[in-house]
Order: sequence, then C-alpha cells, then structure tokens
Amino acid sequence: MKNQLEFDVIIIGSGVGGSTFADYLTNEHKNLKIAILESGPHRSKENFNNNEITSTALYYNSGAVLSKNLQIGVAAANTLGGGSAVYTGVSFRPPKSVLNVWRDDFGLDFLTNDYVSKSLDAIEADLSVHELPSDWDNQNNQLFQAGAERLSIPVKRLKINTKNCQQLSSCNFGCQSGAKQGALEVQIPRLLKRGVQFFCNTEVISVAENTVNVIVKEAPQNTIKNNIDNGNYQFKSKKIIIAAGVLNTPVILLKSAKALRLKNKNIGRYITLHPVFNINGVFSKNISNNTGFPKTVYTDYFSDSDGFFLETSFYSLGITAKNNPGYGELHQEVMKDYKKMMSILILAHDKAEFKNSISINKKGERILNYTLSNQSKKSLVKALQESAKLFFAAGCEKTFLPASKKAPLLKRDVNEIDTLISEKYLNLNKTPISSAHPQGGSRMGVDASNSVCDIYGKVHGTKSIYVCDASLFPTSVKVNPYETIMLLAKWVAENMFK
Repeated sequence: MKNQLEFDVIIIGSGVGGSTFADYLTNEHKNLKIAILESGPHRSKENFNNNEITSTALYYNSGAVLSKNLQIGVAAANTLGGGSAVYTGVSFRPPKSVLNVWRDDFGLDFLTNDYVSKSLDAIEADLSVHELPSDWDNQNNQLFQAGAERLSIPVKRLKINTKNCQQLSSCNFGCQSGAKQGALEVQIPRLLKRGVQFFCNTEVISVAENTVNVIVKEAPQNTIKNNIDNGNYQFKSKKIIIAAGVLNTPVILLKSAKALRLKNKNIGRYITLHPVFNINGVFSKNISNNTGFPKTVYTDYFSDSDGFFLETSFYSLGITAKNNPGYGELHQEVMKDYKKMMSILILAHDKAEFKNSISINKKGERILNYTLSNQSKKSLVKALQESAKLFFAAGCEKTFLPASKKAPLLKRDVNEIDTLISEKYLNLNKTPISSAHPQGGSRMGVDASNSVCDIYGKVHGTKSIYVCDASLFPTSVKVNPYETIMLLAKWVAENMFK
C-alpha cells in the first residue's frame, strides 16, 4: 500500500507518558524499530520566547479547551514534549492514600511501597528533582509563607525538576534555557540517539489492531519539518501505545471503537480535572511577583480535611486578567494593580464520577462533559475563604475573589470572610475556573466493568492496543501528576514484552 510505514512499536504522543515509556522500552530492547507520532509541531528551546500571544500556539485551542457547559477551561499542550514543555516542573510523589485505593479497589497490586519508592528514587535522580533554595523565593513566595505563618498554617517547599535554572519565570511558555528537565531535555534526546523516529504535525484519525491511520500536515513556520511528505499514511505495528493525553486518548479509542469492537462503557468516563482558582491579593506597593522562579512553596494542610492544596504561583498579564473576576471598567481597575498583586493557586481534589466524561459528536469531535460536584464547590469556597485570610495576614490591602458578596474585599472585612465568601455567591457561569491536570478516561484495573485497560495498560478486549498517560489514573492522584504518569509508564514499558 502507498504511504504505508512499518514499525515494531508505535507511540501516539511525545509527552510525559509517551516519552517515558519509549525511554524505558528502548533501554531494555535496543533493536526495536519505534515511531512516535505527535500532533503538535517540533519546537525546541530556540523556538520559545516570553511572548504571551505567540506562545498560545503551544496549547490546544490557544490554552483553553472548554467544557460543554462553559464552566471550566483545560490547558493542554500541543507541542513536542507535551505538557512537560510548558509546566513549571513541580514534582510530587503520589500520596500513599491514593495508591492504597488504586490497589484495593482496582487491583493495581504492583504499586507496592518498595516498587514505588525505588522507581521514583531513580526517576527523581534522572530529572534532577530537588527543593529550590530559599534565597530563590521572590516576594510572592515570601509573602505566602509570612501569611501562612501568622495563621499557623504549615508550609512545605515544592520539589522542582530543573538543572542550571536561569529563573526566567516563563516556564509556561517553554523553557528558553533548557533547564527544565522534561521530555524535551531528558528523554527525547536519548530516544533520537537510539534511533526512534519522530513524526510531528501528525493527526491520528483512528486505530485498529496493529494499524494507525494518520494525516501528516504542514509544519508551522519556524518549526522543524518531518522527513516525509504531507498526506495520508497508514502506520503498521506489533504494538500501539496511545499516550495522547487525557483530552485525546479517549477520543482516539471512541473513534476506533467499531474497528476494535470496543463496547466498554467506561471509555472516556471518570474524568477528573483538579479544578483550579488562581486568585490575587493586592498590596499598596509594587512587589516582585513576576520575576524569579514562580513557585517554591505550598501547603497541604487542608488536603485531608477540606479537599484542596494551596500553592504559590504567578502568571503573565493575560492569564492573570483571565483569572481575575469582573468585567468592564471594574476589571480594568483591578488589572492596573498587576505589579502589586500576590497570587495563590487553589487546587481542589475532585472525585472520579461516571458522568464527567470525554465523548465525541457525530463528526468525531471532542466534547468535554464536566460538572463541578457539590463537594468540589464546598472545597473551592473553603479554599477561597482561607486564601482571603492568608492574603490579609500577608499584608494585602484588598482582594477580588469569586464567590464573594462584595468586590473588593478589604482588610477590615477579615473577620467576616466566612460570611462574605459563600457558596450562594458562587456563579459558575461568571467564575474563571481552569485546569491543567486532567486525569482518567481510560482507567487501569483488573475488572473491565470499572476500567478500560488491564494492569499492564492493554485496552480490555484488544490484542495490540495500550494506553500510557494520565488517562490510566483510576481516580485523581490529588497532586501535580507528572511523577505518577512516569511511574505507570515505566511499569507498562517493563512488562510490554514479558
């Protein structure tokens, strides 16, 4: 057949899951002919800049894939290296309580304490995961710690995977110095040396047993071109690994259901998004917020009791404008204080629910169906209350917050925070909720009645189709998912040819 290429293994997606899987597989099996198909362009650090407008091209839908009800927007990368190219490098080990659920309820018995700790020790050493020194803390991070200390909230230091970081503060637009130890700087260079072939700008139309149907498209300007012509191709392979990310892996399976004879009701289901509020308090004078490394500390003090984390963060002008509530002149007045803003990132632990899903319409287009649960609303409101108190304890003069009866809240309102911020004022259609940690949709488990893949990542009922990304998560991992994706990718790779 014209435009047919043959490989031993085809991996769909070059992000954390796909690149990690390929790295472990090629380290053990050196003679395999492997192709990695990436929907986004081939960009490297030379292509990255701190231009917010042009950097939206690094993401699907310019940075916000919206839910059907328009209540939440998901940021997902569409570039070589996937999410690892555009995140801040925050690295968490999966909580033991989460892994206990995955073992007890879904049969993931391989996640023993010994296997997890030894695997993550090696992963963290490879990626240079470490705490940043306290003298790197800009005022945004210092003020978070000061406010938390006054409220007796314990603070911990984040672990980041960087090497020779230049503190450029533009992590979400790609690391210009190559310090961030994601797939672009660690796994992909090794894979190229081992002969793995990369095909970027490659849209997967569908898969069948041992077959991937794709369209290879024109490379955008100033990106690296493929070494094959544009057009329709059929890639043949003994094994096919779908690691296209949570927004895309279930879509590929749903579009391929007829060819693969899949009738599993769980495909695309049990999506979790780790819903986020990025909120700001305002000081009376300018502070160093958008300089230096953006995130160094966090607190998990409220995680078990109220279902959320608070992390430091600070974003560019446009993202900050999107995250601040309000419209028109009020919003313009808020943004005039950009250089005076302190920022907190709220991450709520949402539960995996069957109704939250990724589906496709008759045209095969993705539909993200997601509704905040009552528990998630309570978590977010409680987080807003505690964040407001932290802002004022840190010295802020005012803050503009969702779910608030008045705007702005002032320092003199601090004793009424729990009344002024309430679920009854939470209007989800006027509230900037976002997500950067989608999980689920192709759950891993021993029982096909509540999962999509078996404990080795193979899609139930297929012979050659595997999943290897955050889609495998049975529930939310409750922390930034990078290391957990790598842990599962390592396991799938180790068992691929046993």
